[in-house]
Amino acid sequence: MADSAGIPTSVAQRPGCLGLILRILAVMVGRRPPDWGCIYVPARLTDRPDPCIYDQFMLMALGLPVTWANPDVAILLNGVPQNTYDLVASTTYDVIVTVHNSSRTRPAPGTRVQIWWMEFGAGGTVKHALGTTFVDVPTWPGVATAQFPWTTPATPGHYCLEIELFHPDDADPSNNRGQNNTQVYAAHSRVESPIRVFNTFADDPPVQPGTLSPKRPPVPVHGDDVEITVDSYVFADAIGKDANPDTMFAPRDAAWPARVEPASFTFQPGERYRDVLLIVDAPDGPGPAETFNVSVRQGGAPTGGVTVTIERR
Repeated sequence: MADSAGIPTSVAQRPGCLGLILRILAVMVGRRPPDWGCIYVPARLTDRPDPCIYDQFMLMALGLPVTWANPDVAILLNGVPQNTYDLVASTTYDVIVTVHNSSRTRPAPGTRVQIWWMEFGAGGTVKHALGTTFVDVPTWPGVATAQFPWTTPATPGHYCLEIELFHPDDADPSNNRGQNNTQVYAAHSRVESPIRVFNTFADDPPVQPGTLSPKRPPVPVHGDDVEITVDSYVFADAIGKDANPDTMFAPRDAAWPARVEPASFTFQPGERYRDVLLIVDAPDGPGPAETFNVSVRQGGAPTGGVTVTIERR
């Protein structure tokens, strides 16, 4: 359900600064109801750069669906796009990160782009530094790209990429962290995909050489309680007047019968991770592939997730 500006009602009615920001967004894309009247925002609040990336953690905090196949991350081999699930051990790829700027008036020169790789799963905390670079991001709708060579580990497996942006005059640092965490399976009548859920609030693990110490929020009262959801949401990218939030963030239930076992649990003291199972009852016969987004919250806070694509053959 959405209001007349196309903002989902559950989001548009949020109180305080968040509701105001979302209404300003609707004005920027040319879609607002006439009874909003004029909105004055001091220049000191808006006349600043805002480098950003597709940030699943911010979107989940807003109650919106996400995909973990990040639209701002591409992995290339000799110029040919690759999928995270199909990478070869000890092979050098090019990771291309697209950086946006939501400001129409202020470019974001010298934006720092940092990237890490982590073990496939949700909420991983051991980050291996892949690289750091700086880009000059023009005003909206311009973008900048950051390129990183990545030699995959010698041990075969599935890996997650995490990107974080930094700018000293960033108007909104909450949209600066994104992940690319995907895997593909061939469909049978039943597909079972093991997924590792890491304990975000466990004692700090050893930090790998060249890796920044992971940021740890304060442990909430129910920090050991884990809730897992699964859906088939697909992000529909668009800009300007074509950016209809009601379409871009419309929830989509699981396309085929799907569940996670267990869908909720409580970490035991000292438990660093637990493996859960995504179970999908895929239809027999040929047909289009479907994606299943598994998103995890621990103590009520978004901690990560994975997107599994199931191909029908």
